[in-house]
Amino acid sequence: MTTKIWHAIDVEIARVAESVATAQLWAFNTTGLEVSEDSPEFITLRAYFDAAPDFERIKEKIVQGLSLIDLPEAALRDIRPLTIADQDWLAEWKKGYEPVEIGSKLMIAPSWKRPHVGETDRIVVEIDPGMAFGTGTHETTRGCLELLEKYWQGGSLLDVGTGTGILAIAAVKLHPGSIVTGFDVDPEAIEVAEENAAINDVSNQLELEVNKLSFYRGRDFDVLLANLTADVIVPFAGEFPQIIKPGGVLIVSGILLEQGDDVKGALIPEGFNIIEEKPDGEWVTFALRYLQK
Repeated sequence: MTTKIWHAIDVEIARVAESVATAQLWAFNTTGLEVSEDSPEFITLRAYFDAAPDFERIKEKIVQGLSLIDLPEAALRDIRPLTIADQDWLAEWKKGYEPVEIGSKLMIAPSWKRPHVGETDRIVVEIDPGMAFGTGTHETTRGCLELLEKYWQGGSLLDVGTGTGILAIAAVKLHPGSIVTGFDVDPEAIEVAEENAAINDVSNQLELEVNKLSFYRGRDFDVLLANLTADVIVPFAGEFPQIIKPGGVLIVSGILLEQGDDVKGALIPEGFNIIEEKPDGEWVTFALRYLQK
């Protein structure tokens, strides 16, 4: 039997330049990304490819991207290609994930570790990340889950860019019987989210779909979740009021601390009022109340 070989590129880059690298890796058709938290200043991105990627071209494009946002080439500390045997990749991928308690009610557990959790009073959300983002360990996902537990009281909720479905599934488990919808522009992410919904036995309580934000205009959700990036959230600022109830709560993350003022500057003029800022490491998550313009 032939062992499948994964082609990958490791990119060690300054946190402030993460979006530069990820944009190019997706442009060159990566099948998925892993993020390692190396230090307060640098992260490592591992991008997987179905075939050997054009390494030199990817490196050139990342360096060009750095110059466009006035960052030195040194922000790219290292970039290297590698190949990984399938069984080695699976072992490494799963080794680092452990159950984690979040807030006062939730526990996020990798699906393969659930049998080892034992009895707990916490609400357990089982996640098999596949190639989608969102395991509960990243600061942005954790921030969203903590504020979700605090401000979500049931009703209707929209998870914008649902990824693995972790936030939408947690919303269902926190308040069963609510109307919870998660969407993503990536069909593969929705496949992963549907698998996770099945693992958690909430498929019939959760609507997951490939879509875009404008589709939901006029729905008036009680809570919006948007764990994206600052450069996506800011352009969406004018659309959020069209899909949230007056008095509803918007939770946004994927925002570096230095980007926080830009995000607030886009949302506050649209009728949102900051009710909580939750910094965690280099990241910040905001909860905002929609008060209308």
